[in-house]
Amino acid sequence: MSSEAGTDELRRSSRAEAVAKRIEGRIAEQSLPSGHKLGTKESLRREYDVAAATFSEAVRLLVSRGTVSVRPGVKGGIFVASPPALVRLGRKMLELSGDSVSVSDCLVVRDNLEPLVAQEAMRHRTDADLAELRALAEKMAVEGLSAADYLAANWALHRRIAEITPNQILRHTYVSLLEFVASRLRGVTADEPSRINPDGAAVHRELVEAIASGSRQRLDAAMEAHAGLTVTPREPG
Repeated sequence: MSSEAGTDELRRSSRAEAVAKRIEGRIAEQSLPSGHKLGTKESLRREYDVAAATFSEAVRLLVSRGTVSVRPGVKGGIFVASPPALVRLGRKMLELSGDSVSVSDCLVVRDNLEPLVAQEAMRHRTDADLAELRALAEKMAVEGLSAADYLAANWALHRRIAEITPNQILRHTYVSLLEFVASRLRGVTADEPSRINPDGAAVHRELVEAIASGSRQRLDAAMEAHAGLTVTPREPG
Protein backbone atom coordinates (compact mmCIF):
# COMPACT_ATOMS: atom_id res chain seq x y z
CA MET A 1 0.00 0.00 0.00
CA SER A 2 1.42 3.41 -0.97
CA SER A 3 1.76 6.16 1.62
CA GLU A 4 -0.87 8.19 -0.24
CA ALA A 5 -3.33 5.30 -0.18
CA GLY A 6 -2.60 4.75 3.52
CA THR A 7 -3.26 8.42 4.27
CA ASP A 8 -6.58 8.27 2.38
CA GLU A 9 -7.61 5.21 4.38
CA LEU A 10 -6.79 6.95 7.66
CA ARG A 11 -8.80 9.99 6.64
CA ARG A 12 -11.77 7.82 5.68
CA SER A 13 -11.56 5.96 9.01
CA SER A 14 -11.47 9.25 10.88
CA ARG A 15 -14.50 10.57 8.99
CA ALA A 16 -16.33 7.28 9.53
CA GLU A 17 -15.71 7.47 13.29
CA ALA A 18 -17.00 11.06 13.31
CA VAL A 19 -20.20 10.02 11.51
CA ALA A 20 -20.66 7.05 13.87
CA LYS A 21 -20.36 9.37 16.89
CA ARG A 22 -22.90 11.79 15.43
CA ILE A 23 -25.39 8.96 14.93
CA GLU A 24 -24.74 7.66 18.46
CA GLY A 25 -25.28 11.19 19.76
CA ARG A 26 -28.55 11.50 17.88
CA ILE A 27 -29.83 8.21 19.30
CA ALA A 28 -28.87 9.26 22.85
CA GLU A 29 -30.15 12.85 22.65
CA GLN A 30 -33.50 11.84 21.18
CA SER A 31 -33.78 8.72 23.36
CA LEU A 32 -34.63 6.70 20.27
CA PRO A 33 -36.02 3.26 21.21
CA SER A 34 -34.84 -0.11 19.93
CA GLY A 35 -36.34 -0.80 16.50
CA HIS A 36 -36.61 2.87 15.52
CA LYS A 37 -35.74 3.33 11.84
CA LEU A 38 -33.00 5.90 11.35
CA GLY A 39 -33.29 5.79 7.57
CA THR A 40 -31.89 3.97 4.59
CA LYS A 41 -28.18 3.77 3.92
CA GLU A 42 -28.50 6.19 1.02
CA SER A 43 -30.70 8.72 2.82
CA LEU A 44 -28.38 8.76 5.83
CA ARG A 45 -25.30 8.96 3.62
CA ARG A 46 -26.76 12.07 1.97
CA GLU A 47 -27.78 13.50 5.35
CA TYR A 48 -24.24 13.22 6.70
CA ASP A 49 -22.75 14.20 3.34
CA VAL A 50 -20.00 11.58 3.08
CA ALA A 51 -18.83 9.12 0.44
CA ALA A 52 -20.41 5.68 0.23
CA ALA A 53 -17.24 3.95 1.45
CA THR A 54 -17.00 6.26 4.45
CA PHE A 55 -20.63 5.73 5.43
CA SER A 56 -20.33 1.95 5.03
CA GLU A 57 -17.40 2.02 7.44
CA ALA A 58 -19.42 4.12 9.90
CA VAL A 59 -22.25 1.57 9.75
CA ARG A 60 -19.78 -1.28 10.30
CA LEU A 61 -18.50 0.48 13.43
CA LEU A 62 -22.02 1.02 14.76
CA VAL A 63 -23.04 -2.58 14.09
CA SER A 64 -19.92 -3.89 15.85
CA ARG A 65 -20.79 -1.77 18.90
CA GLY A 66 -24.36 -3.05 19.00
CA THR A 67 -25.74 0.43 18.33
CA VAL A 68 -27.59 -0.24 15.07
CA SER A 69 -28.77 -3.17 12.98
CA VAL A 70 -29.11 -3.31 9.20
CA ARG A 71 -32.17 -4.93 7.61
CA PRO A 72 -32.34 -5.72 3.89
CA GLY A 73 -35.35 -5.48 1.62
CA VAL A 74 -37.90 -2.90 0.56
CA LYS A 75 -38.80 -2.05 4.16
CA GLY A 76 -35.22 -2.38 5.31
CA GLY A 77 -32.72 0.22 6.38
CA ILE A 78 -30.73 1.10 9.47
CA PHE A 79 -32.46 0.66 12.81
CA VAL A 80 -31.62 1.34 16.44
CA ALA A 81 -30.49 -2.00 17.83
CA SER A 82 -31.36 -3.66 21.10
CA PRO A 83 -27.90 -3.55 22.71
CA PRO A 84 -26.39 -6.53 24.53
CA ALA A 85 -26.72 -6.59 28.31
CA LEU A 86 -23.07 -5.61 28.82
CA VAL A 87 -23.47 -2.55 26.59
CA ARG A 88 -26.60 -1.53 28.52
CA LEU A 89 -24.64 -1.89 31.77
CA GLY A 90 -21.95 0.41 30.44
CA ARG A 91 -24.52 3.02 29.44
CA LYS A 92 -26.18 2.85 32.85
CA MET A 93 -22.79 3.42 34.49
CA LEU A 94 -22.31 6.50 32.31
CA GLU A 95 -25.71 7.84 33.38
CA LEU A 96 -24.59 7.91 37.02
CA SER A 97 -23.40 11.48 37.35
CA GLY A 98 -24.02 14.79 39.00
CA ASP A 99 -25.59 15.15 42.41
CA SER A 100 -27.48 11.84 42.17
CA VAL A 101 -24.34 9.91 43.17
CA SER A 102 -22.26 10.66 46.26
CA VAL A 103 -18.54 10.07 46.71
CA SER A 104 -19.26 8.11 49.89
CA ASP A 105 -21.58 5.71 48.02
CA CYS A 106 -18.88 5.13 45.40
CA LEU A 107 -16.27 4.51 48.10
CA VAL A 108 -18.47 1.90 49.80
CA VAL A 109 -18.78 -0.11 46.59
CA ARG A 110 -15.15 0.44 45.62
CA ASP A 111 -13.88 -0.66 49.02
CA ASN A 112 -15.91 -3.87 48.84
CA LEU A 113 -14.54 -4.64 45.37
CA GLU A 114 -10.90 -4.05 46.36
CA PRO A 115 -10.24 -7.50 47.91
CA LEU A 116 -11.49 -9.17 44.72
CA VAL A 117 -9.43 -6.80 42.55
CA ALA A 118 -6.32 -7.59 44.63
CA GLN A 119 -6.94 -11.35 44.47
CA GLU A 120 -7.30 -11.14 40.69
CA ALA A 121 -4.06 -9.16 40.49
CA MET A 122 -2.25 -11.81 42.55
CA ARG A 123 -3.53 -14.57 40.26
CA HIS A 124 -2.73 -12.90 36.95
CA ARG A 125 0.21 -10.53 37.60
CA THR A 126 3.33 -10.72 35.45
CA ASP A 127 6.86 -9.55 36.24
CA ALA A 128 6.19 -6.45 34.14
CA ASP A 129 3.01 -5.72 36.14
CA LEU A 130 4.92 -6.02 39.43
CA ALA A 131 7.69 -3.70 38.25
CA GLU A 132 5.11 -1.03 37.40
CA LEU A 133 3.22 -1.51 40.67
CA ARG A 134 6.43 -1.12 42.69
CA ALA A 135 7.36 2.04 40.83
CA LEU A 136 3.89 3.51 41.44
CA ALA A 137 4.01 2.59 45.14
CA GLU A 138 7.36 4.37 45.47
CA LYS A 139 5.82 7.56 44.08
CA MET A 140 3.57 7.65 47.13
CA ALA A 141 6.62 7.71 49.41
CA VAL A 142 8.33 10.77 47.91
CA GLU A 143 9.33 13.18 50.68
CA GLY A 144 7.41 16.44 50.75
CA LEU A 145 4.67 15.13 48.47
CA SER A 146 1.56 17.30 48.47
CA ALA A 147 -1.76 15.77 49.42
CA ALA A 148 -3.04 16.23 45.85
CA ASP A 149 0.01 14.49 44.36
CA TYR A 150 -0.24 11.72 46.95
CA LEU A 151 -3.85 11.09 45.95
CA ALA A 152 -2.91 11.09 42.27
CA ALA A 153 -0.22 8.48 42.94
CA ASN A 154 -2.67 6.49 45.09
CA TRP A 155 -5.28 6.41 42.34
CA ALA A 156 -2.69 5.53 39.69
CA LEU A 157 -1.53 2.54 41.76
CA HIS A 158 -5.06 1.23 42.36
CA ARG A 159 -5.99 1.74 38.71
CA ARG A 160 -2.92 -0.24 37.62
CA ILE A 161 -3.76 -3.07 40.04
CA ALA A 162 -7.27 -3.25 38.57
CA GLU A 163 -5.95 -3.31 35.01
CA ILE A 164 -4.32 -6.70 35.65
CA THR A 165 -7.55 -8.67 35.86
CA PRO A 166 -8.90 -10.20 32.64
CA ASN A 167 -12.42 -9.83 34.10
CA GLN A 168 -13.72 -6.92 32.05
CA ILE A 169 -16.82 -6.30 34.17
CA LEU A 170 -14.80 -6.11 37.38
CA ARG A 171 -12.15 -3.91 35.81
CA HIS A 172 -14.65 -1.55 34.19
CA THR A 173 -16.80 -1.20 37.30
CA TYR A 174 -13.89 -0.64 39.67
CA VAL A 175 -12.03 1.81 37.43
CA SER A 176 -15.25 3.73 36.70
CA LEU A 177 -15.86 4.16 40.43
CA LEU A 178 -12.25 5.19 40.98
CA GLU A 179 -12.35 7.77 38.20
CA PHE A 180 -15.67 9.16 39.43
CA VAL A 181 -14.26 9.71 42.91
CA ALA A 182 -11.08 11.22 41.45
CA SER A 183 -13.06 13.61 39.27
CA ARG A 184 -15.14 14.79 42.24
CA LEU A 185 -12.17 15.26 44.55
CA ARG A 186 -9.53 16.55 42.13
CA GLY A 187 -8.72 20.14 43.00
CA VAL A 188 -10.58 19.96 46.32
CA THR A 189 -7.71 18.57 48.37
CA ALA A 190 -5.43 21.28 49.70
CA ASP A 191 -1.71 20.96 48.96
CA GLU A 192 -0.77 20.21 52.53
CA PRO A 193 1.73 17.40 53.28
CA SER A 194 0.20 17.16 56.74
CA ARG A 195 -2.98 15.77 55.21
CA ILE A 196 -1.13 12.63 54.06
CA ASN A 197 -1.57 9.53 56.18
CA PRO A 198 1.98 8.73 57.39
CA ASP A 199 1.32 4.98 57.11
CA GLY A 200 -0.14 5.15 53.62
CA ALA A 201 3.01 4.60 51.57
CA ALA A 202 4.17 1.63 53.67
CA VAL A 203 0.74 0.01 53.58
CA HIS A 204 0.58 0.32 49.79
CA ARG A 205 4.14 -1.02 49.41
CA GLU A 206 3.13 -4.09 51.42
CA LEU A 207 -0.04 -4.47 49.32
CA VAL A 208 2.11 -4.67 46.19
CA GLU A 209 4.52 -7.16 47.80
CA ALA A 210 1.60 -9.28 48.97
CA ILE A 211 0.31 -9.40 45.40
CA ALA A 212 3.82 -10.41 44.29
CA SER A 213 4.12 -13.11 46.96
CA GLY A 214 1.20 -15.22 45.80
CA SER A 215 0.26 -15.81 49.44
CA ARG A 216 -3.46 -15.40 50.13
CA GLN A 217 -2.75 -15.08 53.87
CA ARG A 218 -0.31 -12.23 53.29
CA LEU A 219 -2.70 -10.55 50.88
CA ASP A 220 -5.57 -10.75 53.38
CA ALA A 221 -3.36 -9.13 56.03
CA ALA A 222 -2.31 -6.40 53.59
CA MET A 223 -5.92 -5.71 52.65
CA GLU A 224 -6.88 -5.51 56.32
CA ALA A 225 -4.13 -2.96 56.90
CA HIS A 226 -5.27 -1.07 53.82
CA ALA A 227 -8.86 -0.99 55.06
CA GLY A 228 -7.54 0.39 58.34
CA LEU A 229 -6.24 3.55 56.69
CA THR A 230 -8.26 6.63 57.49
CA VAL A 231 -10.84 7.00 54.74
CA THR A 232 -12.27 10.47 54.39
CA PRO A 233 -13.64 12.43 51.43
CA ARG A 234 -10.20 14.06 51.20
CA GLU A 235 -8.10 10.92 51.32
CA PRO A 236 -9.62 7.67 50.12
CA GLY A 237 -7.34 4.76 51.00
